[in-house]
Amino acid sequence: MAQYQSFPDAAGDSRTLEKLKALKLPDLAGRSFLDVGCNEGFFCGFAMYQGARRVVGLDHSALFVERARRRFPRCEFFQQGWEQLPDGTFDVILLASALHYADDQAELIDRLLARLSPDGLLVLELGIVSSPDSEWIRVKRGIDEREFPTMPKLRELLAGHAWKWTGPSVSQDGDPVPRHVLHVSRRRPVAYLLMQPPGFGKSTIAAGLFGPAGIPVVSGDQEISLAASGKREAPRALQQLLAANFSPYRIDQVIQEAFAKGAGEALVKQWLKQAGSGDFALDAYVPEQAQAVVVRTLNEAGYLPIVLGWERPGSPPRPDEDTLRQAEAYFASMGLSSPGAVDAAPAAQAIKGYVDALDVEAEGLVLKGWAATASGAVPEVLTVKVGNTIHLITPLERHARPDVQRHLGLSHAACGFKATVPLARNELPADLSRLEVFAAMAPGQIGSRLGLAAGLRQRLAGGN
Repeated sequence: MAQYQSFPDAAGDSRTLEKLKALKLPDLAGRSFLDVGCNEGFFCGFAMYQGARRVVGLDHSALFVERARRRFPRCEFFQQGWEQLPDGTFDVILLASALHYADDQAELIDRLLARLSPDGLLVLELGIVSSPDSEWIRVKRGIDEREFPTMPKLRELLAGHAWKWTGPSVSQDGDPVPRHVLHVSRRRPVAYLLMQPPGFGKSTIAAGLFGPAGIPVVSGDQEISLAASGKREAPRALQQLLAANFSPYRIDQVIQEAFAKGAGEALVKQWLKQAGSGDFALDAYVPEQAQAVVVRTLNEAGYLPIVLGWERPGSPPRPDEDTLRQAEAYFASMGLSSPGAVDAAPAAQAIKGYVDALDVEAEGLVLKGWAATASGAVPEVLTVKVGNTIHLITPLERHARPDVQRHLGLSHAACGFKATVPLARNELPADLSRLEVFAAMAPGQIGSRLGLAAGLRQRLAGGN
């Protein structure tokens, strides 16, 4: 039988080294490799040379198989055709210059693709006839006639897979059809990830982009709401975590906490339950530092994750706490007596309040508590008597106290305060239980005395 593959010690009809370069095989180190129609095993030897962990070659010719075994004893060679493929899957499968011999070429491609590992690659070297039509064209060769596909036919055959034309292969004397190299792999469903913070327009973009394309959109917020309320089946630990912290007004914080407590992977899998088996888009805020968990989980589930990023148009929304504090402070300010007030109260009302906490910090003596009139007006000045010294503190740092609002029936919660008396630690008296605090609406007023909360009195009575 004539020598086909070329080696340093045996020149053959094939320009084998040049073909190896044209095939553009991926790195084979640590991977499994199958050559269907291996001849004398040139490409199998290359895979072993690169460090492949398993190399298998198939060929009908007993002579070629025997020569291959002698040249490359560490590889596995079998005298058989593609009708009987070896057990297991392979990371890389090569079918070079042989597809036209198959009775059903489309079926052979499908069977080889089925033997690929999840991230495997089928390398096809084949003749392609130039034609705009999708068809098989019978071509007369020197020894027989065989059918070769056109490029439109190949596109049709490979429509359900991911593939790329990598370039022309090496021409051989007598070739009636130019040879080409294709790399084919299983098409992974695509997960389009819209994970920007709240206020970035994720839902609007998802509806406008993926809705018309027929790609389902999974709403992360909706799935969390359903799981937290028990309306969507979820792992018990995840459901309890979501339910314990759920609020429709702070879902972004619920998501942050889920990832912070190690439940991110479970949450992504919960979202995936609604994705189906094809492409989908995920509309869900994920903290930037946790997005790698999403990508890894989707990769492991067989998806191709595509992270979409964009800049937010317009001004970013204020943090919720800041918004609430500013709103409460504004509302409370309208309750203060002022020359421009409409129907202002004619007399200053008694101010009620308590100092709840007293701490010595680096900047001084810090007082926290609440104070307000029955109508909800809040003081602007605190007068603090510490020992023999008096300190006037204004303006006050406002804090929301919804507990006081409910207890007194106020129209707002901005009655809490924090005030700092600028005293060094060595300037503080030994007995702080004699501390006196007065709240007034404006400087120059005596104001009302604030009590010390019972717990604070007990702590101070025990010593500073």
